[in-house]
Amino acid sequence: MTAAFPAEWVRPDNKLLLAGVCTLLAMLVAGPALFSIKLMSLVGPALLLACFVLFSVRRTLLLLLVVNIVLPAKILMKLRLADLQPQETIFLVAVGFALVDLVYRRHLAVERTEADVPALAFLLVTLGSVAVGLLDGNPVTVILRDVRFPLYYGVFFLVTSFVDARSARQQFPLAIVLAGLVVSGEYILEFMGAIDLSTGTRFFRVARLHGVVLPIALLLLVAQFLYDPKRYGRWLLVALFLPIGLAFVLTVGRGMWVAFGVGLLTLVWLHHRAGGNRHPWRTAALAVSVVLVLGGTVFLFQRFTGAAVGAHALERSRTFVDYQRDIHVLGRLFSYSTALETIAEQPLLGHGQGATLTFPVFNAETSRFEMWTVWTLDSLYLMLLWKMGIVGLIAAAWLALRILKLSYRNLIRAGDAGTRAFAAGTTAVLVAMYTFGLSDGSMVHGRFALVFGALFGLVAVVARQPAAGSRPQSQHQA
Repeated sequence: MTAAFPAEWVRPDNKLLLAGVCTLLAMLVAGPALFSIKLMSLVGPALLLACFVLFSVRRTLLLLLVVNIVLPAKILMKLRLADLQPQETIFLVAVGFALVDLVYRRHLAVERTEADVPALAFLLVTLGSVAVGLLDGNPVTVILRDVRFPLYYGVFFLVTSFVDARSARQQFPLAIVLAGLVVSGEYILEFMGAIDLSTGTRFFRVARLHGVVLPIALLLLVAQFLYDPKRYGRWLLVALFLPIGLAFVLTVGRGMWVAFGVGLLTLVWLHHRAGGNRHPWRTAALAVSVVLVLGGTVFLFQRFTGAAVGAHALERSRTFVDYQRDIHVLGRLFSYSTALETIAEQPLLGHGQGATLTFPVFNAETSRFEMWTVWTLDSLYLMLLWKMGIVGLIAAAWLALRILKLSYRNLIRAGDAGTRAFAAGTTAVLVAMYTFGLSDGSMVHGRFALVFGALFGLVAVVARQPAAGSRPQSQHQA
């Protein structure tokens, strides 16, 4: 008589089962490598990812962030599965693991945070804008393509329910910085491969969607250097800063430059006001040093490669005072003007998901303006008003300001250096990205909505944890 298979074995916390499955996956990865490198390149990564995320919502979310940030848009589009991009597939895997964990371990007990209501309100308003789009007759295919990005903020509830405060403070920021390091390598290699180093006059602007991570990673590194440099060591932080900073300058992104500058000034103010720093000149000197290090890195890169980085950076910077010099800026202003006229027609609820705009856009290939129909804008706030109206803008502002308040409170109440570094970094990043929203809509349009949704969740998780000790108030706080 055969013995019954023990039901206790089929459990997510069974380490023997986990090790067995991982071993089997490793063998399946190694097998194709014996016959075909191409076959391994297709099968191997998928199985390794499955092994990595097995039975862990937290590991799945870490993988989700890294894949979402690192992979270029062209690769993401080629790896679509059933019209889902890779980050969306991993997102659904995380949801599946979360449901198992919620029923099996937590017995339907849900973790709460102070930002749950604003986050839920934003998601509900987003769904309401779908109904508005359907009533306005917007194409269903465009609605489905449009609404998927703001709904990425559902990752907020995954993070707040299944990530502990220690992982939120340490593992996730580190993953973002390392992902930024990979992106910086992609940028530098693409730049080096595109310019003619023999003449030193050609310039190629690297402007990919995942470059948004570069100012985020830089601000997190500066915050770590200010508040908790001993954790990783100052020289390691500097070593990480240099390539990311170089790639950041190579983007020649004026909006990102301004956002980073605002974030850096925020860090200076936080370290002086909320950090109990009695020598504010030191913090100011560090901020100046950051700018000098960026400039010095670019100068050395230009000196050894002959690339005309400085000339093109100066040329694009001139548009801050003379916007008529840049035809692309004029095209953006045309889009803003058209959007404002459209917003005035339905200011309260907007035109719904799937709405499109038609306005003149400069085509660099034909060197002339052409009438284009688009479904997004470069301004976060105009896009919210256009798609979701005043109601949507209020819901988004409620969530954004609540998270900013929690992040600053984390810094004020923090009793350890690690939490202060995390809180200062996230506060500076939030202020920078809210500023960046004036000329960029990536917070609700595009795959980086996942990154911001996760970042919001991490801030809420740390805010939920009681302060680990207390620290005396500075003379500025008294």
